[in-house]
Amino acid sequence: MKKNVKEKLIDSAIELFSKRWYETVSIAEICRNAGLSNGVFYNYFKNKQELFEYLLENLLKIFKKEFYNYNGSNKKEKLISFFEIVFEAAKKYKPLVTIFREGQYRFPKYEKELREIYIDILEKILEKEVDEVDYIYIIGSLRFLGIMSSYDWVNLDKYTFYDLMFNGIFYNNINHDLFNLNIEECLEQQINTKQLLINAGIELFSQKGYHKVKIFEITNYVGLAVGTFYIYFSSKEDFLKEIVRQISYKTRLFISKNIPKHLNRLEKEIVGIYLFLEFFSKNRNYYEIIRESEFVVKDEVKKYYEAFLNGYLNNLNDIKNDNKKIVSMFLMGISHYTGIEYLFENTFKDKKAFLLSLSNYLKDGINL
Repeated sequence: MKKNVKEKLIDSAIELFSKRWYETVSIAEICRNAGLSNGVFYNYFKNKQELFEYLLENLLKIFKKEFYNYNGSNKKEKLISFFEIVFEAAKKYKPLVTIFREGQYRFPKYEKELREIYIDILEKILEKEVDEVDYIYIIGSLRFLGIMSSYDWVNLDKYTFYDLMFNGIFYNNINHDLFNLNIEECLEQQINTKQLLINAGIELFSQKGYHKVKIFEITNYVGLAVGTFYIYFSSKEDFLKEIVRQISYKTRLFISKNIPKHLNRLEKEIVGIYLFLEFFSKNRNYYEIIRESEFVVKDEVKKYYEAFLNGYLNNLNDIKNDNKKIVSMFLMGISHYTGIEYLFENTFKDKKAFLLSLSNYLKDGINL
């Protein structure tokens, strides 16, 4: 069937927004890619943001229609059916899911709406009020693995995922006072000209966003000539990649340096998440930059996640399932969404109580 003009605009926008980040796609490009004149656009959308949000709303409508189609004769069967639908949707609607990932960062109300859908489904299946720990353990790991597998960053073994979900990950119990820590801050890099520029970039990107900051603003911030920037960096994108690398290194160093060696593996996991939250609470601008970088320098952010993945693979022991890669990604999903919920959505405040409750899930899985 021949597509109408609005459908052509929407398809063109999906293609472009799923390949590039929001700020770099123009209305003229959307129209040109659709084979239409620029003026036609305004018959259907008042601006680029309205079109972008239309795509976000459309994906939510799709999810509402499909996610509730789970079936089963008991809670476990219903959950597995729901998980299958979510994993399939991540692949089936990959371009829209990619767009939504940026959308949830730019327009948080859509993330809140998706969260409400997930919680409503969990409450219907589990027949109880869902708390933040339920949500993070079940949905955080589900969403992260679904997305990463749709990008082919991991080969999803669904049966391993179900095993972790229902049986837990670690054998250990909590035996120590985990949060009585003498936290040692990491030493700052030597402040040379290159580092001065990087520090300025971190400050400015976190304040205004990557796209709105010009190179001359970075150099002016520290009283240097624009030409100095190009001695160290070939482009603003190359500059952002170096910032991501430094944030990755600092985060992992802070966590590894402050985890007591005498803890068992479950305790180390809980303390690791606690330190992750502590680090980004003190350096919230870092987390802002990493989230935006996911859409600007995707390959570098993939390396960011791979560095954490390799850390897990090298340190996973005393676990119930020997598929270390899926276990690692499962745990990374929990940390990722814990960070978003704690640092940006403020859905819980007492991180110690949250983490101690989470430890029960990590040991025993979902109690059905």
